[in-house]
This record gives sequence, structure tokens and C-alpha cells, in this order.
Amino acid sequence: MPPNIPLISIIITCFNYELYIRECIESAMQQDYPNLEIIVVDDGSSDRSWDIIQEYRDHVTCVRQKNRGALRSSLTGFSLSNGDFVHFLDADDLLEFGALQQVAPYLQPDVSKVQFMLRPIDKEGKVIGDPFPKLAHSKESGPLIHSINQRGYYNTPPTSGNIYRRDIYENLGDLSYERAIDGVPYLLAPFVGKVVSLDLPLGKYRIHNANLSSFSTLTSERLNGYMDRFLARLRHLSQLIDERGLKGKIRLRQDYAYVREMMILSTVASGKRPSFPLLTSYVSAVRREHGSILRTCISLVFALGLFVLPDVGRRQLASFRLDPSRLWRLRSRLKNAVSVGT
Repeated sequence: MPPNIPLISIIITCFNYELYIRECIESAMQQDYPNLEIIVVDDGSSDRSWDIIQEYRDHVTCVRQKNRGALRSSLTGFSLSNGDFVHFLDADDLLEFGALQQVAPYLQPDVSKVQFMLRPIDKEGKVIGDPFPKLAHSKESGPLIHSINQRGYYNTPPTSGNIYRRDIYENLGDLSYERAIDGVPYLLAPFVGKVVSLDLPLGKYRIHNANLSSFSTLTSERLNGYMDRFLARLRHLSQLIDERGLKGKIRLRQDYAYVREMMILSTVASGKRPSFPLLTSYVSAVRREHGSILRTCISLVFALGLFVLPDVGRRQLASFRLDPSRLWRLRSRLKNAVSVGT
């Protein structure tokens, strides 16, 4: 193996995904990248997932543990890996053939993360929307750091759309507040290297009944959890920047648009009407953070709907906002309507 080809570790974590795990593993095995290891961690599945995983034991590292959740199973996989770069691939998602060859030219020592777009698919594998998120080809981290300071986040795909340099995941410290593996690492990446954004759909993100319920369940507890983790990640990021002596500071605030939106949706979930000051502060935050008239107008219509609609209507609107599959289908219908009209 030529010494200048970095080892990539694909880490797949699985819990009761017997319907999808075979296709996921095979999408990783079919990559034509020459220096690759695949690690599959079964997180105490009660279905046939482990039986299926063991069919590939001659080609991948297979390990089974008691159910400890997605974060702990991902950390188990990372501890078994040796890659210069690591890719956490959800067991219900897929890599497109040739994805790693497309990424390979960017796996340089000064690159901390490569991110790419994903095609949303349904449980049968049918594409249900346009690739997301919309990424412009870029090798710069400065705009991402600016976005973190402005909004508390930057435009990034879900877990399966990111490949990280190994050191991003080392010595992260206390993650007890977290549920996912890449909550603070994606924020840290721009501060420790170049983040390469590729305007290519190199993977598939599956929407199905099991994970759709996490979007459609409208409870104050869940929404408050989203808000608390959002703020905890930023506090953790600030701590890591100080501990590692990195350049750059972040300005921690409580009035991020995302936080305001979660507060609004939590109020709706509890059966109450959001206060007008809370709604206006949300619209103001959107305007401040994005500077887009269109986005501000959309947030204003959304806020007014949550204020004037009866309880049932408010809950339906809030559920729609949280359900990405509905948004993708709506965008696809609008796109098709426009193309037919022209």
C-alpha cells in the first residue's frame, strides 16, 4: 500500500436494523478505495441484525455489546479503529459506489473534515427529494467559524455525510449530555483544520418509520432536549478551544434563532399558545442570523400561524416543521409544478 494513501475507518453502528444493515455493509464493502477498514458494532439488537452482521465477519470487524445507545456504540467502534480518517455510517444509510474515491484527493493532513450531500430515500430505497444540504464546493473554514458565531451552527449533513480526521474525536472529554457521536466534533472541525465541502451527493439518507417517529413525536421533553444539547455543544466547543489552545473564540448567547424556535415548539407541544414577544424575538433572530428577506418572511408566516391557529392547527404546523420527509416531498412537488409550468 503506498504510504501516502490514508487509512479510512468506516464505523457502522446497528440497533434493530435487520431490514437495512446488509445493504449498508455492502455499500461500504463495494467502495473502490484501496486502504479501508470496516467495523460494525451491534448495540444489543433483539432482531436478526447480529446474525446478518456475522455473515460478513471474514471481511469486516464485527463486535456485539449490550444495548448502550448510539453514542456508546460509536465510541466502541472508534476505539477499535485505526484509520487516519473515520466515517460513521448509520446502519440504515448507504454510501454511493465510488464515494470514497471522490473524497480521496481531499484527505490531506491539514483537512479536518470532508462533508458531502446525501440523497433522501424511503424505506424501499426510493429517492424522495433533492440532495441535501445544499453545499457549495469549498475548502475554507473561516465562513463556517463565522456561522458558528452568528447562528451557533453551520450547514452540515447528518452523520453519514461526514468524514473526519481522527484527532477530532480524540480527548473530547465529557459527552454525558450527548446522544449522537458528532455533535461537538462537527463544530470543532473548522477550528483545527480545513473543512472541505463537496457539492456532490455521495450517500443516501434513509427516512423510514423507525427514525421518522423521532421527528414526528411532539413533546416538550424532546424539544427541550434539542435546545439543551444545542447549547451544551457550544459550551463544550468553547472549552475545547481553550484546552487545545486554538485560535478563535465563540460568543455564547441564549437568543439563537434555533433556541427560540425550540422554545416556541415546546410551548406548542405543551398545549399552549406561544407568547407574542417570544415569536417576535424568534423572527428578529432569524433576520439577524441570516439576513435573508425570504427566510425572514417565511419565519414570520410560520410564527403568525403558531400564534393565530387553534391548538390542533398549531400542533399540525409544528409537526410539519419537524418532519423532514414532508418538507422534501413538498419541495419536490413545487419543483415539479414549476418545471411543468415552464
